[in-house]
Amino acid sequence: MSENQLTAKLTGYARWKKRQRKILKQLVPWLKQQGLYTAEAHRAIERSQTALRSDSITIAVAGEFSRGKTELINALFFHNFGRRLLPTDAGRTTMCPTEIFQDDKEAPCLRLLPIETRLQDETLQALRQDKQSWVTHPLDLDSPEELERQLCEITASKVVSVAEALKLGLYSSDIDNSSLFNDDQIEIPRWRLAQINIRHPLLAQGLRVLDTPGLNAVGNEPELTYEMLPNAQAVLFVLGADTGVTRSDLEIWQQFIKRPGSQCRRGLMVVLNKTDTLWDDLRREQEIQLSIEHQCQDVARILDVDQTQIFAASAQKALLSRIRTDEELEMRSGIPKVEAYLSDAIVENRRDLLMSEYTESVGSALETLESIVKARLVRGQKQASSLEELSGQSESAITHMLRETQRDKLRYRKSVNAYQHSRTAFKRRGQTLMEALNTNTLDEVIEQAQRQMSGAWTTRSLKSAMRILFDDINKRMETVSSQTQSMRRLVRTIYRRFQTDHGFQPMQPKMFSIVKYQVELGLLDQEADVFRNSARTVMTEQHFLIKRYFNTIVKRARKIFRDAREDAYAWLSHAMDPLTVEVKEHRGSVSRQINDLKQAGKSRKTIQERIRALHRDEQRLQVQLASLKNVRQALHNPSTSDNQHQVKPTLVRKTQRSASA
Repeated sequence: MSENQLTAKLTGYARWKKRQRKILKQLVPWLKQQGLYTAEAHRAIERSQTALRSDSITIAVAGEFSRGKTELINALFFHNFGRRLLPTDAGRTTMCPTEIFQDDKEAPCLRLLPIETRLQDETLQALRQDKQSWVTHPLDLDSPEELERQLCEITASKVVSVAEALKLGLYSSDIDNSSLFNDDQIEIPRWRLAQINIRHPLLAQGLRVLDTPGLNAVGNEPELTYEMLPNAQAVLFVLGADTGVTRSDLEIWQQFIKRPGSQCRRGLMVVLNKTDTLWDDLRREQEIQLSIEHQCQDVARILDVDQTQIFAASAQKALLSRIRTDEELEMRSGIPKVEAYLSDAIVENRRDLLMSEYTESVGSALETLESIVKARLVRGQKQASSLEELSGQSESAITHMLRETQRDKLRYRKSVNAYQHSRTAFKRRGQTLMEALNTNTLDEVIEQAQRQMSGAWTTRSLKSAMRILFDDINKRMETVSSQTQSMRRLVRTIYRRFQTDHGFQPMQPKMFSIVKYQVELGLLDQEADVFRNSARTVMTEQHFLIKRYFNTIVKRARKIFRDAREDAYAWLSHAMDPLTVEVKEHRGSVSRQINDLKQAGKSRKTIQERIRALHRDEQRLQVQLASLKNVRQALHNPSTSDNQHQVKPTLVRKTQRSASA
């Protein structure tokens, strides 16, 4: 991709992340200084800082074999090498998924995971962390010829017996007959996964590129399909203008790209490649463009996507034009339009995801703090107003007010006791909620289901065991939903009681919602149905079928439960925190009010000193509110521009702090 587009976007994105990190870094000591560093704020800020530090942007290129995916990667990202970085010669197609990135912690290298690791029980994610399982070759970046030769290894294949291919889960007689040699041998990839760690200005800014092979390879690596592809900020689905949408193209699209129930997000693009095959010197340019436009319309209709997500291009001509600096050919190749959309989509997708998952949680914690500070402010203003009224009251009136306040304290104590009972009830229900989300008991059910599947004699009984497992998972989630609704009502009742009985400021307690996880589980259930009923599933050897099911569907279901459990635990730990703080501070306020009334009967000078102290506190609290608001606005600023006004916490002066101490 031309550096003036994507580099500018990535640079702006890096600047936005740096700004976010700086705000959070300043925020922590400021909150501690102000006595506002709650457990909720700590958790939200820690998660945001971790996400911002470890963040990267992934672009995945997917499609059937021989659609020009690798050439598109060369044209978009690596044309600055002056030649093809990744091999695309005739007969040299990418045989295994390939990750391209820059890791400055080690020297440039090519890592290859042998295909035989499919016989191991370890997940692909575990193997990615086990360097001993990989074959590693240092890359010679000073010699383009040698580098090109080294990278050709990702196209390597091997011929094995059908029996060995069956053991590896890479052969089905109903699907792979066309790959047979002499009726008893078959060609398979030599490598299961390739990783290219190479220095490049775009990769240095956190960009990762994933090149995927065709239908068979994608279907054989479920972790790639169901984890890496969905987590990519952009997915380029590549078709061939010379073939149109074939049956295998449509199968990849429906099963692995636009999965059941999912929406076509902005980062999903369809590239109609090899449009140069339609270039005809005997036809006018207008006729050629009209033909390409009609083909794009057909693709949009077949795939059921908006035509704005369809891009006609020639990756081969795009790479050639950039190596030769031929601007006219570059424009005709269609690559600039692909770049412009892609550069916007990937940055916006990743930024929006970070803001929705992490910035929102920090903002929510800050809103809770604002409600606490507002309550302190209102309480202090009421105390100051009451004391100002006392200055004109007689001693008998003050004595009467003292008795009334002491009676209020007794009534409040009863409310606090009721509050303690309500908290106990909330915790008791919370235990039921956490038990329904207990991953240990879920693991026991999963292990039992795995044993039943392994002992199944027929495909029908195997599918039945898969269905029973999901029914159990859905039943658990229904229990969680029911319990959550009951607990949400209890929390609202407790908060409203203190607002009604004791004039507490309205507070919106943080709520836990299971809906997000129910939706994820529902979509996963649909995918599980597609998995169980696909022709590929029926023809796959049972051992690999069970392994694939547990490494994709069941593993993700367990992750949904784990994430739900973590959120539920955080909610149970902090849902009552704002009210607990308010209950404690109101009790202290009443005690202080009683003390003020006692002092008022002795010395009017003491009243004036107390009023001045309360006014100083009011100023300090106003500064805290303004600062919290500024921080929330700054964190929710999506702009990646360099000249944005940076809002940061306004620290309270030492003179203010000491004066109000």
